[in-house]
Amino acid sequence: MLKNFYYNCNKLGNIKYLEYKESNRVYLKKNFVRIQVHAIGLNYVDILMIKGRYQYKKNAPFIPGIEASGVIIDQNCNNKDLLNKKVIVHQKEGCFSEEMDVILENIILIPKKIDCALAAGSYIATLTNYIALIEIGRLKKNDNILISGASGGLGVAAIKIAKSIGSKVISVVSDNRKKKFVKRVGSDKTLLIDSKDLNNISDHKATYKVDVILDITGLIKTKKILSFFEFGGKYIILGFMHNNFFKIPTNYILIKGLKIFGIRAGEYLKNSNKKKNIIRNIINIMKKDSIKEEYYRLHPFKDLISVLKKLEDRSSMGKNIIITKYYKKEEL
Repeated sequence: MLKNFYYNCNKLGNIKYLEYKESNRVYLKKNFVRIQVHAIGLNYVDILMIKGRYQYKKNAPFIPGIEASGVIIDQNCNNKDLLNKKVIVHQKEGCFSEEMDVILENIILIPKKIDCALAAGSYIATLTNYIALIEIGRLKKNDNILISGASGGLGVAAIKIAKSIGSKVISVVSDNRKKKFVKRVGSDKTLLIDSKDLNNISDHKATYKVDVILDITGLIKTKKILSFFEFGGKYIILGFMHNNFFKIPTNYILIKGLKIFGIRAGEYLKNSNKKKNIIRNIINIMKKDSIKEEYYRLHPFKDLISVLKKLEDRSSMGKNIIITKYYKKEEL
């Protein structure tokens, strides 16, 4: 029998506290399934949880990881038809492992033709942006959308969804390497964070008339991005980097007629009467995608910590996906 390993967070505060350990199987609880993990999607949320800075607090020790995909190898649900089914796992912890026991409600069955690495790396990003741009933001054809942090996993998914609608995308990135990357993904215009366009927005407002801003990184704290808006613009908050929290003056909201939305995709989905339809739409989007495309970066399980560090310092691009020893090469 192959040995299975996992990453344990022994102490909150730093990625370096993750420890590579061997796992032992335990009795499978009622309504749980055992997943042979083929791929793990890395998210900035994982780093926040390891540091103890996320709204969902978990005391150490624990296994981090909120997103994975693999195959059911055992079940305690009185349903043998579940065996060998391909699934997505979406939960608040436990995915940094080569094998995991998951309660039935935390898995999503997916078609066999969807690659496990693609499933692990695109579900959360696609879901978050689908809810932000389609369900809540009501992005339309020919709308101009400005996306901060556009070269990361969330940003790439945002560009792809916006372009599928027929919107025009303005991406904000930190360097020329990322600028070239988001252009390949589909961005129509690209702004560098330190460019004169962002430093002197009033001089360039006529060039960049924005209907929607998708702020993934908390760029509003350092740049006056709201000045790009036409009257009635929509400011959509997906996240923050390095505590980039900011208070928006209510008089500005009033004068500009702004609509401001904070997106928590999981909470929205939990409380939506369209949950099944939304998940079906996400899976249909994934069916049309391919793991061969350059914005999915595959890394071996042993490199998980080093890849997390690249995600932390913002040096990586696209979606970073960890593949385990069970991931089949023919899935590529």
